[in-house]
Amino acid sequence: MAVAILLPVVVFSTVALQMLRDGEREAALRGLQETARATALTVDRELASSVTALELLARSPHLESGDLQAFYKQAALLNKRPTSWTVLLDKNAQQLVNTARPFGEALPLPRDPGRVQEVMETQNSLASDLTVGQVTQKRVTVMYVPVPAHGGTRYVLAQVFAIEFFNNTVFQPNTPINWVIAIIGRDGRFIARNLNAQERVGKPASADLMKAAGAQDHGLIRHDTLDGTDAYNAFTHSAISGWTIGVAAPVNNIEATAGRAVAIATLGLLIAITCAMMMAAFLGRRLVHSIAAATDAAAAMGHGTKPELTRSNVLELDQLHTALMQAGVILELAQASSAQAEEERECLLQDAYKARLRAEAESTAKDQFLAMLGHELRNPLAAIGGAIALSERHGHGSATAAEARAIIQRQSGHLAHLIDDLLDVSRMVGGKITLKPQPVDLGKKARSCLESLRATRHMTGYELKVTTEPVWVNADPTRLEQMLNNLLVNAFKFTPPGGLVEVTVSACAQEAVLSVKDSGMGISPELLPHVFEMFVQGSASLDRAQGGLGIGLALVRQLASLHGGTVSADSAGPGQGSTFVVRLPRIAAPVALPAAALPASSPHQRWRILLIEDNDDARHMMRRLLDMEGHEVLEAATGTAGLRLASQQKPDLAIVDIGLPEMTGYEVAEHLRGDAETRSMGLIAMTGYGQQEDRKHALAAGFDVHLVKSVDIDHLLKVIDQCGQAALLRKPGTGTAPIEGASHG
Repeated sequence: MAVAILLPVVVFSTVALQMLRDGEREAALRGLQETARATALTVDRELASSVTALELLARSPHLESGDLQAFYKQAALLNKRPTSWTVLLDKNAQQLVNTARPFGEALPLPRDPGRVQEVMETQNSLASDLTVGQVTQKRVTVMYVPVPAHGGTRYVLAQVFAIEFFNNTVFQPNTPINWVIAIIGRDGRFIARNLNAQERVGKPASADLMKAAGAQDHGLIRHDTLDGTDAYNAFTHSAISGWTIGVAAPVNNIEATAGRAVAIATLGLLIAITCAMMMAAFLGRRLVHSIAAATDAAAAMGHGTKPELTRSNVLELDQLHTALMQAGVILELAQASSAQAEEERECLLQDAYKARLRAEAESTAKDQFLAMLGHELRNPLAAIGGAIALSERHGHGSATAAEARAIIQRQSGHLAHLIDDLLDVSRMVGGKITLKPQPVDLGKKARSCLESLRATRHMTGYELKVTTEPVWVNADPTRLEQMLNNLLVNAFKFTPPGGLVEVTVSACAQEAVLSVKDSGMGISPELLPHVFEMFVQGSASLDRAQGGLGIGLALVRQLASLHGGTVSADSAGPGQGSTFVVRLPRIAAPVALPAAALPASSPHQRWRILLIEDNDDARHMMRRLLDMEGHEVLEAATGTAGLRLASQQKPDLAIVDIGLPEMTGYEVAEHLRGDAETRSMGLIAMTGYGQQEDRKHALAAGFDVHLVKSVDIDHLLKVIDQCGQAALLRKPGTGTAPIEGASHG
């Protein structure tokens, strides 16, 4: 009975001990992999921090002014640790500033300009492998960051790290003593190592490790280390530098961790089995004594004598209870494992539920935005359609027709503004917004924007208070005007007629401060933290009284950030008005230059123009406009027909749409430039494709000018004159005349 009871216990316990051993081993290996990931994250954190510091240093006004001594002092403030320093290099990799040496000390000539030139060409940050510093002659690694051009001069900033830097900042002091943590460069050599660093740094790492690291992003291998130790080696990669992070632990160490847990559990099991066997023997002897007493009693009865009454305290159920208690231990382990699995399943269900809610919210936001976009596009289209009908009923010369034309012009501008905002959002999301900074008087620019808004009647019926002073910033004038217009239009849009709008431009220390304050609807406390997020415009309603797509303030925040500034919003609550404040880095006022003599203007010349446009209405209206200016216009609806007319009529220039049937506008331009008879023609691309890549493609195809629909007629007439004059000079015997400013928005 004892053997029958204990045998299942021994079998199940053996299985449980094996599972415990495997679990402890897996836990130790997971700890090894987590250490590798944590080390990689620490390396990336240090590199990202250095890149951020260098990018901030790249915006230093001392680089703009060429004051390298002041720049040296500024750079030295960023290097508090002796194991890291900053270097400024020119395009030839010549060191101009090195915070590891006093300013003015002679710096070595360039040794290997390849990395500097690569960074300048790609305009991307680059981390080097282990190298020898030219100044310190010590083994170092370098993080290169491109610097935007300053006055035509291009630089590269580099943060240099001695190998001790990683020992002090990356490797954790509580790492087990026999674990090896290493940082390995892309060339397979050790950059840093917590053990035997003097012997191993700069030497090749294990071939097995580098082969595995080259095949996958992260993983775990078992191999013999360079020290000849059988070890588990977890590896991963730094996302910024591409270095390999490896953490190795001896197999004996991992197995010992699992073995200790199994040994303790085995000892407990053996003690329990021994005690159970002793108890079984004790109870067995008592059972035999009871049976013997019963036999004696039976024998006594057989002899006809009255047996002596004896009492026995042996209970058979005690053995069953003991077996059940031992089996219950195993069952409890199984129930605990089942409960853990159920808890994990519940967590997965919760994550799936949250993901579904997020997807539904994103789908709802998309549907709301598309509905809002449709509403915003239909409103001006309805106004334009009504104005056209009104003009047709009252005649083109009446006052009503003039009002209708004004409506058409105003609503067309509104449509163009909506499309520009959508394109800017696309550029912003793709990180393709580029700036062309130059010194700008912020106060003057604010007043200019207000005058433009006054001309469009946005300010009619409002009380306006303007206080500005000359404050200069280094900014892209177009993007700065876009920021100002969005803030001003936002203030007038959400302020009822008769309300007050205050615009203030002032200087505060090293910042230029623009404040736009209104007495309008205000912002609720729950909306205030989200006003600069995409498509946020307060509570949605069917009346859409304020209009817009809810992306203006998001553009303001992005553009302010690109200029190195910030924007903030404040409101006391609904009905209490709101205040938006933009802070930009301030610069000194530029030195005024003598005004250059302006060339005398000349009247428009008359040209023979080939117009290739597949939209009949657009082509007809453009021909009417050009006819009114005295030009001779030839029409074609396809690229093939346009090439035939160009060969027969020899026009002075051609205005070509890009999206044509049969062949694209790019192909038309290539054919015209490839024909000796039409090679000198002026070519103007007028299209709805307005991305930077579209402009480059048009100029590469042979167009002189790239214009984005819709085009101001006065600007178009000016471009036609420039293009026609250049075409005359390109004719055989007159040379080649490129057009200044070949790309126009």
